[in-house]
Amino acid sequence: MFGTIRKRAWYWSARGWKVGMAVLCLGTGLWTGSLRGAEAEVDEAVIQTIRGLLEDSDRDMRALGLQQIREEIPGRKATERFAAMLPALPPEVQAGLLEALGDRGDPAARPAVRNMLASKDEAVRAAALKALGSLGTQDDVAVLAEKATSGTPREKQAALLALPRLRGEEVNQSLLKLLQEGSPPMRAVLLGVLAARNAREAVPKILPFAQDEDRTVRCAALGALRQLADQSHTEALVHALCQARDPAERWQAELALLSLASRLRQQCTPAVLAGLAKADPESRQALLRVLARSGGAKTIDTLAAHLEDPSEAVRDEAVRLLCSLEDKAAVPHLERLSQSGSLRHQILAERALVRLTGKKADRLLALEQKARQMQTAAGQTPEGSTEARKPAKLVPIEILLPAPAFRGTPVPLKEPNVEKPLGKPRPPFLAPEGTRNLALGRPVRASDPAPLAGELDYVTDGQKEASDFALLELRPGSQWVQIDLGQRATLYAILIWHNHAEARVYRDVIVQVSDDPDFLVYETIFNNDHDNTSGFGPGPDKGYVETSEGKLIDARGVQGRYVRLWSRGNHIDEKNHYTEVEVFGTVR
Repeated sequence: MFGTIRKRAWYWSARGWKVGMAVLCLGTGLWTGSLRGAEAEVDEAVIQTIRGLLEDSDRDMRALGLQQIREEIPGRKATERFAAMLPALPPEVQAGLLEALGDRGDPAARPAVRNMLASKDEAVRAAALKALGSLGTQDDVAVLAEKATSGTPREKQAALLALPRLRGEEVNQSLLKLLQEGSPPMRAVLLGVLAARNAREAVPKILPFAQDEDRTVRCAALGALRQLADQSHTEALVHALCQARDPAERWQAELALLSLASRLRQQCTPAVLAGLAKADPESRQALLRVLARSGGAKTIDTLAAHLEDPSEAVRDEAVRLLCSLEDKAAVPHLERLSQSGSLRHQILAERALVRLTGKKADRLLALEQKARQMQTAAGQTPEGSTEARKPAKLVPIEILLPAPAFRGTPVPLKEPNVEKPLGKPRPPFLAPEGTRNLALGRPVRASDPAPLAGELDYVTDGQKEASDFALLELRPGSQWVQIDLGQRATLYAILIWHNHAEARVYRDVIVQVSDDPDFLVYETIFNNDHDNTSGFGPGPDKGYVETSEGKLIDARGVQGRYVRLWSRGNHIDEKNHYTEVEVFGTVR
């Protein structure tokens, strides 16, 4: 231990002689004290030295004191002495000490931490709530639930971090008791907490809340079941989907079923087939998507049967799903579909046949050209209208960058076709005055509607920081996300952050723009699939290393309503990630 202290003294002395001397002074007391055991009386000189560090005006000195509390002085008695310092310290230092006590993890600090919940300073209260996550018991569930529901934004965040971390066999029972008694907002919060705690034993008590009178509670219950349900709950989830009172609730039920189908596959199929027989058109579309995920011998025939569904929306969804399958058993149905009276259905079926059978794409290209001619006649193509426009003043678009998550540029040498890092900040991008991010808050679809992690709305929620709480993770293979801008727009730049926590190179990044949700006609504005692995033709663009700057793509004034972004894994693993996508453009 003495060697460790000498190393730390050298490190801290590089930041200031006063800090280095403090470490050496602490070293003598700590070295001798630690040999006496964790529960021995702590050297009073050491306690007073640490108090002096916490009260020092120098930030580095205070950080040194907090580091000693976290790691260097074990024992309950030491914890009690440190916790007793809380009332006399200024708020900024109180918050730091509360965090250190939480990291220390000794329950002896709990009474003093609870007392700090009455502080007038919001940062102190939030730090105390967060510390209870590692120090608290079932007796703290109520106060944490209250703050998670009705506290300030900072208190809510801290309480929501603490509740899943509480230890003890009785914590989940306390949560379930509050779930029965709490207000609708509290019930919604607690359902999320139970899911975060992986409380699978709570599912029987969660299921009734999927039929709660409060919409927020129903959606929260379905969100919890998405993580906690198993095969025995499939029928109940199908029922919840069919009884959904609005699209948001139906979507949560669908996500729960998709998650089950991803894990259990054909075990879910019987309940889904039974539900299809009595579902309304909106629910039938959702159940068909679940069926396509679960699979089974009856899947293809069931999808084909719904090509004759009375509802046009259901027929269209059956077409999309049948054309997305990777099973050659679908080929006979696709061949019939390719001769249907719908140009949309013909194109989708031909694309699937080219992919599954390797047939020549001559007919597909002719059909796509016909669709393009029809859009041109209507005055709408991705390239935009030929109507003359007045020259616009060009100004730099406003881009707010997240904090860098790593340093250096470790370019993977074995990855081909990768551009060299610029080595300096990206120059401003000029676009017509009035250009803004049109994607913020807009709805997102994906080829993988039940992500491995995260939510689809992460892609356009404005959160760009490198964090697991902001990262969408899709399954391996070629996958896409699609943003609906709500109306036709003229696009000038698209900015993509995949996962900039590491220097990854994402493969086959392809960006397309269309006025059609199925991309019957589209314009490709970026393609770095140099060997045509994804089947859209060899791309001329280079790969790139993920950084906090994101990848900025010049959209060249292309017009369209929908933006679709493809990728096919990355050089580290086969998964596809998105943190944020910004689409800069103008609308009339």
